[in-house]
Amino acid sequence: QISDFRFQGSFYNYNSTTMTTPRQSAINLGSCIAGVPVTLHYSFFLLLLIEFVYAIRYAQSYPIFMLFVVVLYGPVLLMTILVHEFGHALMTKRLGGSVGGIVLWPLGGFALCGPTDALSGDLKVALAGPITHVPMGFLWWVIYAGVAGDEHGWWPSSTIYLDVLSSSAAGFFEILSAQALYLNILLLCFNLFIPAYPLDGGRIYAASLILVLKLKALTAAKVTAITAMLISSGMIVYAIISVVNKTAGSELLLGFVGAYVFYQSYELFTAAKNNDLGNHPIFGRECYQSSGGNNSSGNGGEVAPVPAQTDEAVLA
Repeated sequence: QISDFRFQGSFYNYNSTTMTTPRQSAINLGSCIAGVPVTLHYSFFLLLLIEFVYAIRYAQSYPIFMLFVVVLYGPVLLMTILVHEFGHALMTKRLGGSVGGIVLWPLGGFALCGPTDALSGDLKVALAGPITHVPMGFLWWVIYAGVAGDEHGWWPSSTIYLDVLSSSAAGFFEILSAQALYLNILLLCFNLFIPAYPLDGGRIYAASLILVLKLKALTAAKVTAITAMLISSGMIVYAIISVVNKTAGSELLLGFVGAYVFYQSYELFTAAKNNDLGNHPIFGRECYQSSGGNNSSGNGGEVAPVPAQTDEAVLA
């Protein structure tokens, strides 16, 4: 039997310059890499719960599928997001910025990175996370090729074949490595090419508007916010349609992400409309204001630098 059930993960990451690692509702995982503390919010496995409930329909015929869901949306997704965030954190350190820690939560994760001296540095930090999916994806492809060989082709299908999954240990790892590969491809594309603020793609988009198109920070903020609100509206509509058609799995979380992106983008648009970007965690940075040739804020045109690691991050 062949199933066309496909996985779509949560591919979202947010880098803040004003938040510190939350001490409540999170598990401290230590700081063994570059001294960067890592915490796991209890709600990180919300996507796993959603997918697990959605996969129950296959439990009777293919019980191994339940284990597959747990492994893919548990340790595999956890390590993928963690490596992504370390890409941001280590690049920040390399450029002389400060890193308060990494937090893993339902929308993926965010690195608590202090500001770099130049806008080009901020662009490099935003790019460093998505780029990590290239070697991770290649690693999963090597595993797939080693397990499947040329029996099913050197490039895996995006479809989860339940008969192959339940046939043997080799079949299990063949499907797992294939889905992990596609997970990394989707993470790479979403974070690199979807300009939805405050996600990585949105920050890359915003910095590029200033560096490449030479827009002022105020104009770039408005363009970024409007673009993100349009994209997030599409996310929400897609999630609603999936629920109505009873095909929603991770699409439910995509809807929540869309709502989060829309709210953050609306806040950015309001601040830009009121010429009050001085205290914004991204566009309030001196590197954004000076690079855009625009010192717009609500403090008489004087930009208030945004310090790193000063406010408490509270995750519900």
